[in-house]
Amino acid sequence: MRFLLRADAGIQTGTGHVMRCLALAEELMGREHEVLLRGTLGGVEWLHRQVAMARLPHEEAPSATLDIPRSAEEGWNAVVFDSYTIDPVAISQLNAVTPVLAIIDGDDRGITAWRYLDQNLGAERQSRRPEVGRSLLAGSRYALVRRAVRELRRDAGLPLPLNPSVLAFMGGSDPLGAVRQLAAALRGLPGNVTLTLVTAPAWQREVRALVAGRASTRILEPTADFPELLAHANIVVSATGTSAWDICTMGIPAVFAAVVDNQRAGLRAIVEAGVALGIDASDDLKKLEGVRDLVQLLLSDESLRRQRAEASLQSFDGCGASRVADELEKLG
Repeated sequence: MRFLLRADAGIQTGTGHVMRCLALAEELMGREHEVLLRGTLGGVEWLHRQVAMARLPHEEAPSATLDIPRSAEEGWNAVVFDSYTIDPVAISQLNAVTPVLAIIDGDDRGITAWRYLDQNLGAERQSRRPEVGRSLLAGSRYALVRRAVRELRRDAGLPLPLNPSVLAFMGGSDPLGAVRQLAAALRGLPGNVTLTLVTAPAWQREVRALVAGRASTRILEPTADFPELLAHANIVVSATGTSAWDICTMGIPAVFAAVVDNQRAGLRAIVEAGVALGIDASDDLKKLEGVRDLVQLLLSDESLRRQRAEASLQSFDGCGASRVADELEKLG
């Protein structure tokens, strides 16, 4: 079978749409289907490397565009869209001739599709239009995570070493520079804690200045080997974006922060489900100062770490891409 994945990435728009498609592509290619990713990678160097490492064929296309006649004529079994900006009317028009799987985050934007996928925690309980509800794959059991993430799942609640490791990052591009607030908050962690800050190039100089003089601190750029970085962390601090489900799938005790409005629903679901601690800084990044106290709480309370990690592992089994691929293969 043949599948087209249409998604864009960029410094301002982030990398999550492409990363979700990459996880699905990996599963489909493993089943020997033909897959093409079409869209811009926005000059995000580590993402270019990630797509190349996955051996996923990629075709550059202008951001937020859709060539309906071309997409229809190419004979795809289905087209997968992961976008907040591609015209929903155009997507619906394509669905009239080629089955469309629309990846959404709550708001379906009025798209008419063959199937809808909302992979977010608690999405199965959200109110929907009847036509969406009848064709919806929803909830954490459909979370699109890569094989490398699934293979690094850990036992919940492992005791901390004498020198625990805290990894902090705010997404693949961090357009707001929220990592600066994290650096200012976390530089006050005890000296036995190794702190790793994953920082987009635009913010590295300021972050280095903020943590200057703190021992056991590393500053790294975003990398295609991110699951390996996560695997060596005892506690993770992250924005509530696509990578949040990677962290939950691996069972790492975590603190999640909402830094933009569209992350608030995800953060609320995380806190209510008890899979991690959270803080809402979407209206004021200065609130990220409170992250330090939450990390300290996880460092000091083994039962809390175990409880949150076990809840994460129960909610996310890492098989979402396989379940979505099963649905796509029904078109064959």
